[in-house]
Amino acid sequence: MKRFLTLALTFAMCLTLVSCSGTTTSESPASTGTASAAEADDTVYELKLAHIYAADHPFNVGLNQIAQEISDQTDGHVNITVYPAAQLGAETDEINNILSGSIDIAVLGIGEVGKYVTDFNVYEAPYVFSSCDQAMRAVNSDVMAPYYEQIKGKGFSILTSLYYGVRDLTCNFPVDSPDDTAGMKIRVPDHTIPSYIAKYVFKANATPMSLSEVYLALQQGVVDGQENPIPTIYAQKFHEVCNYINLTQHQITICPVIIGNNVLEEMPDEYAQIVRDCFVSGTDTVNQLVLDAEEEQLQLMIDEGVQVHEPADRQAFVDAAAQVVEACEAEGLWTAGLYDSLQAIE
Repeated sequence: MKRFLTLALTFAMCLTLVSCSGTTTSESPASTGTASAAEADDTVYELKLAHIYAADHPFNVGLNQIAQEISDQTDGHVNITVYPAAQLGAETDEINNILSGSIDIAVLGIGEVGKYVTDFNVYEAPYVFSSCDQAMRAVNSDVMAPYYEQIKGKGFSILTSLYYGVRDLTCNFPVDSPDDTAGMKIRVPDHTIPSYIAKYVFKANATPMSLSEVYLALQQGVVDGQENPIPTIYAQKFHEVCNYINLTQHQITICPVIIGNNVLEEMPDEYAQIVRDCFVSGTDTVNQLVLDAEEEQLQLMIDEGVQVHEPADRQAFVDAAAQVVEACEAEGLWTAGLYDSLQAIE
């Protein structure tokens, strides 16, 4: 919830102070005639940014850098405090918390946004994107532009989208084809499409649960495996309870950064634009942090004894993705043909 620290009383008192020379003095920047309307306002906007990822995850590191840049560019008038590791609630609560005003900004799985505008669900489809660069071009393309406008009508906007990484399957045995994962209990996020990926791509049984519960579930055998990008596997220490990282690379995950419409509307246009611009300009930095972490942290896990396995028949997983697309389009989870349109973007 924003806390507006208005210094109007101090400003008024300054105007009444008389120096020894008898001239009226004021500490307000407005008195110079050169300050912007935003600076003359002297209001400080304290914003809360929530996400579920660990404090040492690249997202948290990068988001804090963006927050610092916004504070610097607004001379401390817009301060964003980043709360990692679900400190302010579960991912499934984040949009409601945005709409209620208890938080201001959130980074969350695209499936949550897909509950409000269904066509965003296509970002969760298996093998729709081929690389980080291609994914960024696709999500920022004219193909998706109308859906970003639709979201604004729901009470929040998407500031940018971040590369979360390539998802791989961790378990305690090597995986070469869907036959090896048939009947497994695989933890998935609590969204329809990840459950379909488990069912059709892996021939497995989907077990939805929050990220914070997964380590214990793997340790106790409640689930046989889980799938996530390398930085999340490392940050959540899943490699401690899974001997194999199977490079199925079945999904490139994109996470939107959302903000309540009222947050931007209630601050001067100058500050609102700085917030927008800093999140957009900071996207490449965050994405590069994730890309670097994928390489570095995979090697760290190898050094700790984890086996990294290339499936002998990854194409079998790719081919099975067609069943997910067919099922999702039949159920109206995204517009028919949208998957092909995004996949075709070079």
